[in-house]
Amino acid sequence: MEAQCRYLRAQSLVRDVQNLARSGADASARVELRKELAAEYEHAAELFASIGFTREAGHSWYQAAHEYDHLGLIHPEYREKCYATCHTAAEYLGAAGDWWGKGLAEIVAGQTLRTDVIGSPPDSRGIPALRRAAEAFTHADRPAEAAGARMAEAVVLTQTGDEAWITAAVHALHNYEQARASLQIPKDREINDRTIVANGALVLTHVVSRTAATLSDHPMWDELVWLLSEAPKARSFQDQHLQDDTWSRLAADDSTLSELMTRRKELTQQRINLARMINAAVITGRSSKVEAMDREHQVVEGELEDIARQVARRFQRLNHDAPERIELLSTSPVTPQGLQACLEPGEAYIGYRWNDGAPLRSIVTQTVVTVGLALGVTSEFAISAASAGRDGDNLSRSDSADTDRLIGPVPEEIDTLIISPHSLLLGLPWHQLPSPSQTEPNRSLGERYTISIVPAAGVLRHLRTNHPGARQAGRKTAYLGVACKGGGGRRPLRFVDQEVAAIGQNYFADDPGSGFLVTADCGQFLERGCNTGLLHLACHAEPDGLLLSCDGTWTRPTDLLNAPGRAFGAEIILLTGCSAGDFSEEENNEFLGVVRQLIVVTGAQAAVVSVAPVPDAAGVLFAELFVSALKGQSPGRPWRVPDRPLAIGPAVAWARQTMRRRLRVDDVKTLITGCEHPRPTRSTWWSPWFVVGDPKAATSALQRT
Repeated sequence: MEAQCRYLRAQSLVRDVQNLARSGADASARVELRKELAAEYEHAAELFASIGFTREAGHSWYQAAHEYDHLGLIHPEYREKCYATCHTAAEYLGAAGDWWGKGLAEIVAGQTLRTDVIGSPPDSRGIPALRRAAEAFTHADRPAEAAGARMAEAVVLTQTGDEAWITAAVHALHNYEQARASLQIPKDREINDRTIVANGALVLTHVVSRTAATLSDHPMWDELVWLLSEAPKARSFQDQHLQDDTWSRLAADDSTLSELMTRRKELTQQRINLARMINAAVITGRSSKVEAMDREHQVVEGELEDIARQVARRFQRLNHDAPERIELLSTSPVTPQGLQACLEPGEAYIGYRWNDGAPLRSIVTQTVVTVGLALGVTSEFAISAASAGRDGDNLSRSDSADTDRLIGPVPEEIDTLIISPHSLLLGLPWHQLPSPSQTEPNRSLGERYTISIVPAAGVLRHLRTNHPGARQAGRKTAYLGVACKGGGGRRPLRFVDQEVAAIGQNYFADDPGSGFLVTADCGQFLERGCNTGLLHLACHAEPDGLLLSCDGTWTRPTDLLNAPGRAFGAEIILLTGCSAGDFSEEENNEFLGVVRQLIVVTGAQAAVVSVAPVPDAAGVLFAELFVSALKGQSPGRPWRVPDRPLAIGPAVAWARQTMRRRLRVDDVKTLITGCEHPRPTRSTWWSPWFVVGDPKAATSALQRT
């Protein structure tokens, strides 16, 4: 009883520490309170140990060590105390069979003995503790935490001067990729992606850039650079808001899972209430009631653990029954060899991991894998280029040297670049980067190569191995256009109705089932569903969703998965109404949330989007040119069109170049009703458009019409 009271008093002191932190109290007051808190946990641990409560003793010592670790941030002398207390906690928790708890204690022990002196060797006790942590987590069947311990070990090994850190880092990243599938709740994935992959990979990336000159011949060097380039992109792409939404809808649609989640919420609140009641009883001296409430508290804890296991099993069942919905949460990674198997002749995949002054770069073709550093590529260049792209400005020709350093040694036979950017490189207008030649001094990278953007290498494999729209039943029509001028205070899009009407009437009038919905009818899209070759959405779009309603209601891609009796399938998506392709300006790895989600939900292979807002009339012209290139025909236009149907990447490139250099203003006026002064050669009209996904995507349903 006394041990339990000591432990509960310590927990009440935790709230006092939190309150002091929120109030902005003097640091010395918080230090003194943490000392008292640690001593109280230690006293409880000794009392638990004296009566044979081994697990409770170990947990209390771990809590005390956690407080000493905080104290060690201010007063380094407490780090030794933390290590010793962790060691004791790990012994007791291991003896009690609490392997997860032992792993937590060992990983704190391994990291608390850090040094504040840059370049000094690590404490010799740290690495063994981290290895014991990995073993304990493995014993507890917590593979993600085990990978985290191995990642921490690799980071510590970089301080020793021993090349063993390379092998340790490769194994840690491999282990985490394999373990990531066990993290079934999106929030768990986000936490682990940020703490295990993002933080560890950040340190290792810096080390790689510093040691490339001396260690690039190491047999595992190429593999390490590849893993560092791919792993931090976190196949979920960190679009956490949409992941949480997907998880909530999965739970709501599955009665068993919904009941479990509701019960878990009730028990969590019950546990909180019991803890408060126990604390109140201890403070007021009603010790006779504490024991009964403590037993009830333990029963609630046990039921919560059981529910967690049931939720995990149910989620595994959902993974089996609804793989397309689980795909919203994660896409599997791929090895360079696996990527090579899905690349076509003339294609090169270029993946980046940002590091200011020397981003990591992997170039993969059908026959060659080349890894290294893009030396000389700085944040100043990336920020200025991204800003120019968002503002619709032309990039300076003087930046061509930066382009060459960024792209690297691409083989001569390559005509298509599939680029996976990272961090500051996310917002680059890749097709606008200057790439002059002796005969074409104003040539851009998009004129030299067909270019598409993918979030990670695994996504390209997924797009090419999962047939577009294959899971949609019924006949596939060639085209569906949906327009919405806007609502809810949004600036109206003047030309979107004529945009979809012109495409539907001029190119698909003879295809049974093809058609278009103007603003007045746009609500029918969600009511009907679709299974089409080209899904053309001319509406406002943002990372969170699409504005397909005149009353200002936004549609999230996950809404399309939850329409009873209706399905939404497409092979290619065209978004022309807004800057749906704009990247997050924050370093949170959010990769085109709405675009990527639409691709997954509809089964599409690729999407055409704009990285910056475009003039309303520009969408009418771009859609006309793009569709004529996809079909290889045009309804009597005064300009020449390709003599054969093009895939999505070349079609976008052709449409951009035609707008830029091959049109007369008077011809454009006849196409866009109500636009008196079209400016197709202005960069704001032609430059923002680019492809996300497979650049070779095409649709037989569209080309047969």
